[in-house]
Amino acid sequence: MDEPEVVIVGAGPAGLVLAWLLQRAGVPYVLLERQSRAEIGTLPKAGIVEYRTAELLRAEGLPLVFDTENRRVEFRTPTTRHLFDYADLTGDRPHYVFPQHRIVAELAQALVDEGAPLHFEQTVTHVDPDAPSITAGGTTYRPRALVGADGAGSVVARALGDRVTVLDRPLAARWLVVSAVTAPLVGHTIYAIHPRGYAAHLRRGPRETRFYLEVPDDVRARDLTHDEVRTDLADRLGEPGALDGVQISVDDLDLRTRVTTPMQAGGVFLLGDAAHLITPAGGKGMNLAVADAVELAHGLVDAHRGDDARLTAYSDTRLPVIMATQGFSDWFLRVLSAFSTDALAGTGAAGFVHGMREGWVRRLRDDPLLARWFAHAYAGVDAGANAGVDADA
Repeated sequence: MDEPEVVIVGAGPAGLVLAWLLQRAGVPYVLLERQSRAEIGTLPKAGIVEYRTAELLRAEGLPLVFDTENRRVEFRTPTTRHLFDYADLTGDRPHYVFPQHRIVAELAQALVDEGAPLHFEQTVTHVDPDAPSITAGGTTYRPRALVGADGAGSVVARALGDRVTVLDRPLAARWLVVSAVTAPLVGHTIYAIHPRGYAAHLRRGPRETRFYLEVPDDVRARDLTHDEVRTDLADRLGEPGALDGVQISVDDLDLRTRVTTPMQAGGVFLLGDAAHLITPAGGKGMNLAVADAVELAHGLVDAHRGDDARLTAYSDTRLPVIMATQGFSDWFLRVLSAFSTDALAGTGAAGFVHGMREGWVRRLRDDPLLARWFAHAYAGVDAGANAGVDADA
């Protein structure tokens, strides 16, 4: 077998988008995935595609059809309900409801149908970032570029050691991820700003809905019955009884942020969760990962044709965008969450925090300048966040 120029580790959205673009450009590569072909694309995760991400993928010719719009978000507090039409404020630029597992399943199938070099059930046993080289499934590859797209526990990222700096920050918040077999309660996103903690209603499909329920960091999913989760979630959302009897699964999500800098070292490149973690506030994680993949793809294609400039600048191009997006998500988390601030202490601290959260919701309702800024940042059409994602380059 001829040595591939690029080895991609991980068949998530980032790895598969990168593989698709290299396939189209004729760059020799292989993709290694530890799961079986049947397993990938089955685990529900993120589900909102930003406007700019959809436009970027359309421009790049990926075979994905974004046709289910999410145009509004409703903020609910015990005293206020505000239906916020962010698509209207951004010139008819909505989100799209397109769950991550569907993106993975559809892209993987399209590549398999073309006979693309996707190798499943490949466990990485050795990585040498200096060569670079990687061993998986008994085969050693020595590519020009090794790409870690293998998620938050990336073996490629760990192999870089002190060649990179990892900026890691755990947060004093835990959310329960509640996957429900039920139609959405309403045709838009709901963010509930409640004194007991944040709750969310997120559309995923005609018969599936994702919810978040914030709990103190000493409470885990196993500590609550499903009836307790359903009741508390519905009450915080202002829909008492709406989830009675609904089939749910509940998982823990401990919030943290992380950025690896730089996102490349020699011939090794990181993208998506292997390079950075962001809170779910605002739904930015998968969108950042896809933008990483497109930028890196253009750099690798240019390098294949003899021009290394864009590939060399990959990390410098992406990091400012990532850090700005981290800033938005961090601010929004503090609006949503009762426990995301530093450890609460002192008489009335919880009431103070909730008062600030309600204050921000009222400002979003009443201040047109803040509303416009939020709409653009949230929907993914703000000019600053487009930096480094040039679909025409």
